[in-house]
Amino acid sequence: MTVNDMHIAIDLELNKVNSNLYDIIKPQEKDYFLNRAQERFIKQRYSPLSNPKGRGFEMSQKRIDDLRNLVVPNYYDKVYQLASNDFDYTTKGRFYFPDDYWFLTSNRSKVYYNECGSITQSTSTESFNVAQVSIPDAEDTYASFFIEVDGVNLFNVSLYPEIAEYTTEDKSLLINLILTELTATNWSFYSSFKDLTADLIGVKTSSGSITVGFGESGTEFDTEVVTYTYFTGTGGSDLVVPNRFLQQDDVYIVQQDPFNKTSVSDGPICIVTNNTIDVFFQPNAFIVKEIAISYIRKPNLINLEQNQSCELAEHTHAEIVRDCVNLLLENFEANPQRIQTSMEVEKTDE
Repeated sequence: MTVNDMHIAIDLELNKVNSNLYDIIKPQEKDYFLNRAQERFIKQRYSPLSNPKGRGFEMSQKRIDDLRNLVVPNYYDKVYQLASNDFDYTTKGRFYFPDDYWFLTSNRSKVYYNECGSITQSTSTESFNVAQVSIPDAEDTYASFFIEVDGVNLFNVSLYPEIAEYTTEDKSLLINLILTELTATNWSFYSSFKDLTADLIGVKTSSGSITVGFGESGTEFDTEVVTYTYFTGTGGSDLVVPNRFLQQDDVYIVQQDPFNKTSVSDGPICIVTNNTIDVFFQPNAFIVKEIAISYIRKPNLINLEQNQSCELAEHTHAEIVRDCVNLLLENFEANPQRIQTSMEVEKTDE
């Protein structure tokens, strides 16, 4: 279904035959509930504990097909050194999730070790030219909003007329559209990049600037160099091994156990914190150079004005529409059982 088809389907399923019982719903409200239903659908199909069938991601062919369009395989990045004031500075590294990460499906590490002896641990650095941009709040609408990248106007109302009606409440949709549509030579755009978070982050191979504003006036955001230190070594070789995830309250106890602590044979121990994976290694025995993950990414928001349809497989669209209709029906019914009925809606089966 296209996004327009989904809106029509909502009307058909929500209203009684030959009636306009619920003809007051605005397109933006339909988009909101479609996105709520899409989010619920993904979470239910990912976790076996969140749906009555008790089957999660890849536990049946249906589950494989439900989320296959959102699976990102084998994303990898370096493991970076922590700040020197961290307690585990000498035994732990940090991997940053990508900007569109949502749920983890698999993970493994590239370790550097010497099977017959020790390695010499070392580090190297890489630098990025980064502009951290704040999108101003609109006093009325974003009717004259623009973005100039290296002096070229690349994002404005003439190119994307739908943003003319956006207000401050629609700012998240605007940022989503910017990240989807904004392209410039030698630039990449994110809402989070490693340990940085902003409305818009531009990463460039050389220096440059971004100007954001309304009408003729704007604020210029210059790039600044940010540097990260990553692990290297000599005297060993690479090996790819699966990781071991532990709970936060167990990891440091296990690290004291010589038979269970982080190792090449049993797998490096990992914990998840905020938007990172922290991985433990043994100095001189092995280091973790890279982590590779497969994950379910965030879907683009369904939006009629942007003509953004649901990214999930076609066979899921009717289920999402049905869940959307259930959420709308529950929302219309104001009675003492409101909380109870809302909880019942959340338990609906596929």
